[in-house]
Amino acid sequence: MELAAEWATALATIILAVAAWIQLPLISRQVQGLSEQIRLSREAEEHAERRTREWETIKACERYNFDPVIEAATHRIWEKSNKGTDYKRPEVDQRDLVVVLNYLDGIAIGVGQGLYIENLVKDHIGPLFDHAVTKYFDSGVIGRDGLTAMGALHAQWYRGAPKTSYLSTGGRPSS
Repeated sequence: MELAAEWATALATIILAVAAWIQLPLISRQVQGLSEQIRLSREAEEHAERRTREWETIKACERYNFDPVIEAATHRIWEKSNKGTDYKRPEVDQRDLVVVLNYLDGIAIGVGQGLYIENLVKDHIGPLFDHAVTKYFDSGVIGRDGLTAMGALHAQWYRGAPKTSYLSTGGRPSS
């Protein structure tokens, strides 16, 4: 009876060993498959996050063209500065300049905090930064107080000569 129990135990052990030998590669493939699914899922999340940041960056940049407050301010600045030729004229309202500068500084803060994608901002509204710094700050029309992010971003982008160009009408730098 003991011999039969020993043989039964040995046979059961062999059966378990064979089953484990068969199942281990299957389990290994399942783990590899799950690992690949997790990797692809993370890549998809990162891609979705990047696309969201891209769209948010573009929407923030487009505010310059479509926000009614910014649009009204830029229109008044253009008209009162003799079509963008003299920003020191007393008719140019400092509040309008501050509206534009606050907008640009907010964009610069967003770039600095990683909320916006820097190269998209530079490509889209970089000339506006250059224009604001070279025409408003450097000419002494308005001070830089509280607008450090914008000034720092401009210095990073334009270490050399200003890169500002203008459209023939509208007073907006071209990109």
